[in-house]
Amino acid sequence: MVVVVTPNPCVDKTLFIKENHWGEKIPVQEMQEVAGGKGSNVSRVLKTWGEEAKHLLFLGGYTGNRVKELLEEEKIDTYPVEIESFTRVVTTVVDERWQQTAYFEPDPQVKDEELENFITCFRELEKEGEIFLFCGSVPPSIPSVYRELGKRVSSGKKVIIDSRGEALRLALDTSPWLLKMNWEEAETTWGRKIESQEDLKQFFDFISSPGSEKIILTRGEKGVILKDGGEIYFALSPRVRTVNPVGSGDAFLGAFVYALQAGLSLVECLRWGAAAGACNARVWDVCRLEKKEVEEMKEKVIVEKDL
Repeated sequence: MVVVVTPNPCVDKTLFIKENHWGEKIPVQEMQEVAGGKGSNVSRVLKTWGEEAKHLLFLGGYTGNRVKELLEEEKIDTYPVEIESFTRVVTTVVDERWQQTAYFEPDPQVKDEELENFITCFRELEKEGEIFLFCGSVPPSIPSVYRELGKRVSSGKKVIIDSRGEALRLALDTSPWLLKMNWEEAETTWGRKIESQEDLKQFFDFISSPGSEKIILTRGEKGVILKDGGEIYFALSPRVRTVNPVGSGDAFLGAFVYALQAGLSLVECLRWGAAAGACNARVWDVCRLEKKEVEEMKEKVIVEKDL
């Protein structure tokens, strides 16, 4: 069973308009809402594909209630921990040319006692879980939450962290099984640009921790890099017409974990993930993927060893 941890979910609201003009009243032609955040997206893939997953997250205020409602509509197995602060809303405005502008509301504040409740709930889920996904950003009031949770995972179980910056760096000493991030998140975490093969090598040296020699870097249409100890693989999907790249990294992780649970090799997991990311980018709805479509795309993914 997979446990998906999302400390900073959101109401992901999209407003569709004809065109934008600053200073004017703009009619909205259509509005969509979905439970957002990396972990919610990954949970959506796993649920759609029949994989057992439990989703642990902080929720607060009427916006938190809305996230809960949206997750329940999708029948995602959700374990909400209540906080006083409001769950954030991310509002994206999209015009008829598919140009997007996103507005991110401030992150919630999490109190000490709320974090303790979160850890208590995690302890119960840890007893059943086999793979633990720590997904997305964390509220600034709890920068070490991934570290606190990682310390409580029993030996032999797999922890995968898909995050960036301080939250990721603080968790490195818990020896996560795998780290995943996109190129921009990698540069943010390292505090330097990755512009050459030597930079990439130095980044891998920086981010590696004892027992955590598996690292995945996604680069959109430029492909995916997997470092597994001393071996490096590069996966490239067929080029697709991009409609909405948002959530493609989450689609990657959902499909990767699905393949991992099926007992496939890391290379095959890489193929599944790369295919899912490409399929996600060519449609508007985030992480609503047909497994058959991804499986067909997987056969076209090229994987090469060494860069």
